[in-house]
Amino acid sequence: MNRYVWSLDNKVVSESDRILIKKGENVRLILFNNSMMRHPMHLHGHDFRVLNGQGEYAPMKNIIDMMPMEQDTIEFAATEPGGDWFFHCHILYHMMSGMGRIFRYDNNLPNPEIPSPKLAQRKLFADDRMIHPMAKVGLESNGSDGELMFANTRYRLQTEWRIGINQHDGYESESHFGRYLGRMQWLFPYIGWDFRKRTLDNPFEKNLFGQLLAPRTNLFGQTNTKNFRQVFHAGVEYTLPMLIIADGSIDSEGKLRFQLKREDIPVSKRLRFNFLVNTDKEYQVGFRYIITKYFNLSTHLDSDMGLGAGITLTY
Repeated sequence: MNRYVWSLDNKVVSESDRILIKKGENVRLILFNNSMMRHPMHLHGHDFRVLNGQGEYAPMKNIIDMMPMEQDTIEFAATEPGGDWFFHCHILYHMMSGMGRIFRYDNNLPNPEIPSPKLAQRKLFADDRMIHPMAKVGLESNGSDGELMFANTRYRLQTEWRIGINQHDGYESESHFGRYLGRMQWLFPYIGWDFRKRTLDNPFEKNLFGQLLAPRTNLFGQTNTKNFRQVFHAGVEYTLPMLIIADGSIDSEGKLRFQLKREDIPVSKRLRFNFLVNTDKEYQVGFRYIITKYFNLSTHLDSDMGLGAGITLTY
């Protein structure tokens, strides 16, 4: 699952400075929508001209609906006596996740209708700092894969689980808590824990592709603990091009793991593909077909639990 984080210049409202303007000046903005969603941008208290090479025929608006990859130049006259004025995307969850800026007149006159400016600011900043819950539960013929996440602009607490249909397939749970760093939020250091257990009657049993279900070592030559593991770990995720997540970690027993994964690769309007591979010699590939916002048909191949198909519920 991916977080909802929308920003201007890679900064949300609570992490950005106010843009100072002077009464009587003309303020010109060049806007570029480099996302694949439309953004109706709205300025409070002022009308603006949409220039875009139109000269004296530039239309007056107070909202402009920007299509993906669109660039617009707007200009407004700073004619208000003072105060703060909000500029934001008019799609509610974009605005509440931080896609906005505040224009402030440099005279900064107090507003008699706001008796506590600090309280008003905390209320505004609380929107993009709000914790949002998300969940995904797969119910398939080879078991259940699921994920529960609580996240905001910077922090993420996440739990994943995989539950087989018997002791042979076993079960595992892995949890992380961390903070996204930097302006681009590509770096995510975390701490967490990993628990897994399964019972194999035959230690030399192989999967569909002839590989051992319990290889003796990982790719680093360390003893593999796929059958039983109960450890704390620390690591870091880094977002690569194409939104592939590179994840390196070390656990409390000194075991290293490196992993690559990507979720929700759009194959078509409704079909999504995902993959995972790591140095514990585990891999997973799957497809998800979106029926509704909350209901999906899904199938995936897991190196431990084999091939399965069923449904996936999302929230």
